[in-house]
Amino acid sequence: MNDRRGALQEYLLRTQPRTVDRGRMVVVERELTRAMRGGVAGAVVEFGCYQGGMTAWMRAVLDALGVDPAVHAYDSFRGLPAVGRHDSAYLAEGEFTASVGDVLRLHERFGLRRPHVHAGLFAHTLPEQLPTRIAFAYVDGDRYESTMQCLRAVLPRLAPGAILVLDDYADPAASLPGRAVAQPKAPGVMKACEDVFGTPLAVTSVCEDPTWALGVYRHAVPPTVSAATVGPKTAR
Repeated sequence: MNDRRGALQEYLLRTQPRTVDRGRMVVVERELTRAMRGGVAGAVVEFGCYQGGMTAWMRAVLDALGVDPAVHAYDSFRGLPAVGRHDSAYLAEGEFTASVGDVLRLHERFGLRRPHVHAGLFAHTLPEQLPTRIAFAYVDGDRYESTMQCLRAVLPRLAPGAILVLDDYADPAASLPGRAVAQPKAPGVMKACEDVFGTPLAVTSVCEDPTWALGVYRHAVPPTVSAATVGPKTAR
């Protein structure tokens, strides 16, 4: 099968630099490859897909590996929800508005198989439209409530050995060895992880860029999910 990663990467770096940069692609390819080569069975899912850049990158990686799990992408396509009390105002309400058509056209441009796109608030789509078994998940919720809803929905469905990657997890400039510090532009992401996983966190900070770090959770046994209440109206 034709390897589309080079052309796709060049295009994404030019057209979607805020959401899909070289470091993010390195981490996602590495962790997705780990899950697939480890024989983890299940779907590949993305929460907060925007214009589909990372969705397309994951499909290109899967094609290069010669595997074909279903890929599901979730977004309200209305942009970010209002800022909550655990969030920063750095990202404005309504930012990152896109459309289902944006996602599909990107895949068609590079000859990639279309993902299953689920449009709507997470509170409306995740309860009924999430695959029952998940091998890999990429969470780009930006806000506390959005990230919390994704975690609470996806964790019970992770297959043994599944990997979950969280965007905008930590600030490498402020973090110390063994102690990650929340990304100030999206502090709600780490706060949601703390409220779901408790401490010590099961999420590892992974840095491929001096300005941000992703969070990586490798699933072995079902974690204890807290009973924290999640507001259904604010999730992306």
